[in-house]
Amino acid sequence: MPDTRSEDLIRQLRSLAEDFADDHHLTLCTGLLDDTDILMPLISRVRNTQSLTNKAITLALATGDAAIGSTAARRGAIEHLTGAARQGNDAGGHLLAAIPAATALHHTPRSAPRPPRTPRTSANHLALRRHFSAATALLRDTPVMCLDAAALVTATLTTSAPDSGIVLPRLTDPQRAAFRLISQRAVRIRRREGQPPFLATSVPAPTITATVAALERKGLVTRDTRTGPEDGQELLLTPAGQRALPAIVLRTTAPSRTTPASAPPQRRTR
Repeated sequence: MPDTRSEDLIRQLRSLAEDFADDHHLTLCTGLLDDTDILMPLISRVRNTQSLTNKAITLALATGDAAIGSTAARRGAIEHLTGAARQGNDAGGHLLAAIPAATALHHTPRSAPRPPRTPRTSANHLALRRHFSAATALLRDTPVMCLDAAALVTATLTTSAPDSGIVLPRLTDPQRAAFRLISQRAVRIRRREGQPPFLATSVPAPTITATVAALERKGLVTRDTRTGPEDGQELLLTPAGQRALPAIVLRTTAPSRTTPASAPPQRRTR
């Protein structure tokens, strides 16, 4: 009988990745603020995500002795989560540090006329830009770290140990990273009329169509053809991919060290 705590942990990790992705998206799009009324809710969102990360770590610790048979996998999942929590905490610190600059730029008494905007090369503008750039960079990798943790837990539930008899096709590091994302149902492929296919990811990730096409050719990934490419076809693991999941995912348990380029706001990757 499957352990419900493990399934709940996977759901929480996927949801947490979405929350971190939303935080990253907001910091990326906010830029220079009109006033602190925008900054404070953003800080609150990041702090709430931090709280959810701590709860996920607690659940991972509690679940480890029950269903997650691989101690290395459990350590790896917790290491991913603690890394995400640390980067999220640092990002929140940068947003807090941005408050004085935002206040100096935009806070005036209600009775006073609004002063003209200062040049965008002023010290306060530069401080805002620096802090937001740092927060955005820190939050960029956290969604993938959460999904990598979920992939580790998923792999341990697929089988008690990697099947040493499985002959795996040779995979590059980007293909392994894309495979982990697809195992968590985080990637769709879409097509627009007159345009080449593109990938839509639920998190900012360095996944490209050529990488996914290679996984399809190797028989590890397939498209859900119940929907059309115009609506977005979810990428799923094939039966062969499901069998290979532990061998591929449990082989690397350290947090992702990739440094993907900043994802565009619409989270599309060609």
